[in-house]
Amino acid sequence: MTRVDEFNSFYTSTFSQALEVTYAVTGDRHVAFESTVDAYRRAWRDWSKIRAGNPLAYVRNEAWKLTGLSRGTHPLRRKHEEDSDTQLLDALGEMNVTDRRLIVLMTLGNTDLEEASQEVNLPAEEGIESVTNALATLEAKLGQSIDEIERRMHGLGTATDAFEEPTPAKIRKAAKRGRQRNTVILVAASVALAIGGGFIVTEGDALDSRASLPYREKIGAERPDVVLDAENIDTGNLLTLTQVGQLDPRSVWSVENTDENIDNTTPYATCPVKRFADTDPLKVLVRTYTANGQDKERVAQAIEVSRSTKIADAAYRRLVRWYSDCQHPRVQLVDSYSVKRPAGDFQILLLRSHSTPVRTFTVGFSHSGNVTSTLVHEVDGTVGPRIGAFARTLNNAVSRLCADTGGNCTDEIAVTRTEPPRTSQDPAFLGIVDLPPIAQIDRVWVGVEAFSAAKVNPAATGCDRADFSAIKTAKSKLFVIPQARELPKEFGVAETIGRFPSEKLAKEFVKTISDRVNECGVKNLTAKVDQRDSFRTGQYSGKTWRISLEVTKGQRIIFRGAIIRRGSDVAQVTFTPSGKFDVSSKVFKAVAARAGARLRFAE
Repeated sequence: MTRVDEFNSFYTSTFSQALEVTYAVTGDRHVAFESTVDAYRRAWRDWSKIRAGNPLAYVRNEAWKLTGLSRGTHPLRRKHEEDSDTQLLDALGEMNVTDRRLIVLMTLGNTDLEEASQEVNLPAEEGIESVTNALATLEAKLGQSIDEIERRMHGLGTATDAFEEPTPAKIRKAAKRGRQRNTVILVAASVALAIGGGFIVTEGDALDSRASLPYREKIGAERPDVVLDAENIDTGNLLTLTQVGQLDPRSVWSVENTDENIDNTTPYATCPVKRFADTDPLKVLVRTYTANGQDKERVAQAIEVSRSTKIADAAYRRLVRWYSDCQHPRVQLVDSYSVKRPAGDFQILLLRSHSTPVRTFTVGFSHSGNVTSTLVHEVDGTVGPRIGAFARTLNNAVSRLCADTGGNCTDEIAVTRTEPPRTSQDPAFLGIVDLPPIAQIDRVWVGVEAFSAAKVNPAATGCDRADFSAIKTAKSKLFVIPQARELPKEFGVAETIGRFPSEKLAKEFVKTISDRVNECGVKNLTAKVDQRDSFRTGQYSGKTWRISLEVTKGQRIIFRGAIIRRGSDVAQVTFTPSGKFDVSSKVFKAVAARAGARLRFAE
């Protein structure tokens, strides 16, 4: 490989990541772009010196130094970039430079702790303490977990995707001529691509590091009566084999394991990021049951005793959120139910893993007094237990606790299908758990934080020409699968929502879009519209279609589109598939219907 080819390969494979890192550290996309471009010019100038070492670290350091020379780098500028995650950038900007760079390098920079510490000139031991404290500060500032913050970090890439990457030849030519800046060229982007990566420090590592830090006061004080309640709860309060057996009477059930270890941190089911939702419970019980069938059927029951009903309420909400925000590859939320009870309702979620083999999860959440109980049933295939039987078993789990905790007991329950619980980020939009698996790709969808759609609607196509500019509060959100390298750059989902002044105007807007799509195949000879469908519930209605546009002779691009209305709120969803990386019209219709359900959280 020649010297030029070597640099070209390095440049094209690292530019996007280096730009995202610089942007996340500075908070100003324009300055980040100019500084990153200039850093690569310097890298070419010094290529013979840096090629054998770590040229990417060299570029990141040079870009960082150059941002300090720019008069444009100012925290106030990023407040005007409405399509950026300004809240995250502000929180990062309040940190000292070293902490900020460490966090960015270990997420977007895809470096380990030792490399990141070396890059910011810190001993590894100091780097561990710095990043632990910095992450704890960021969690407290944003009110989110490390996993949630990491996903937001990856989403920052949408703010820099609008820049056109200069060719390697231009970089080398500019370096030779000694240019200091190049012209910034902006292009409209309809679908963003977020870079993969992750924290090298695991949650367990972070906890171990924090253990050596000053002791923190526990949340909530122990009340004697609550402690007494906790002492009254033991393994006798767990479900019996007969009660579990009603989930599948055909099988013979047995107890696999019973665990009362409050220090055990391993999750007992798919989706939860931690074993217990209460960060400081008084007592915990986890029991797993297995069936003797061929479908690897399993049940897990968990009981968490909190120090107060207020803490238990928060733990219950956190439990539900872990599943409503579930971000496991190929896992989808299929349905949700409410168990109506005089003493307080329960929730049931039905999820499905589309990996091999397909596996169905039925999860129930119950809460009574200071006790939270979770019941999880897993089985191979697409058929789980009857929801009525599962709801009775869930109620039995609570009934066995009533006498010992002073909770409200009842056998009067009624199960109804309900709309899914809110997600923690942009709840009016589709959630990651709503999006379908694509071909055999075993990667997780990523959604960027919603941004203003008042000027540009990324969900619009040439046929519908949907314009939300009259709705100043209209927002858009983009979804991609960043770590799936086999996917083309244009692949993804875009959703735009807006609230119209009245239901009448919302209806008129939907009709206009529908008419344009219907006429597109007639007025545009290169367009074909097919697979039309519609759906309607008591709360929302929508239409779906597929548009095929000929871009060159023999080559067509495909869009799947939907328009959904719920009262005066309207959502447009556009999916851009590619070849085998597509879904059926039935699957897309289900996604569009879920978008209608999510509109109940529109503000």
